[in-house]
Amino acid sequence: MDKERLRQLLHEQNFRLTRERESLLELFVQSGRMLTPAQLHKWAQEHGARVGLTTVYRLLEVLTKVGAAMPFLVEGNIYYAFCSDGHHHHFVCLSCHRVHELRECPSFLHVPREFQVESHRADLFGTCPHCQSAALGDAAGTGLTP
Repeated sequence: MDKERLRQLLHEQNFRLTRERESLLELFVQSGRMLTPAQLHKWAQEHGARVGLTTVYRLLEVLTKVGAAMPFLVEGNIYYAFCSDGHHHHFVCLSCHRVHELRECPSFLHVPREFQVESHRADLFGTCPHCQSAALGDAAGTGLTP
């Protein structure tokens, strides 16, 4: 999603994009992975962004509302990932927490005819190729089989 479109969506929600919020948003977009609000707050502070935890929660709330962020419940924690626009699904790596957007839709052939599907969401959770390779390398170095 381009910056101008995102600014417009945030403006429509009466969310003023201050300099601090904008720097927080940039860090969130650049992270490339899902983060808890506390992780995003800590990472922002480490990068010099002067924002409070309440600001982080508010930004994530409004981004979710406009479809620019997606929450994921993983092992009892709520993580958020930045989403591009357009219809897509997600593959979430449970090892590195990177979120990969998938543009193809899964098949819903078994929906009974009397149901009318208006939208859907499909998220897949597992291990990405990079983390699989790293795990194989670790296992090879120790003599263990994967």
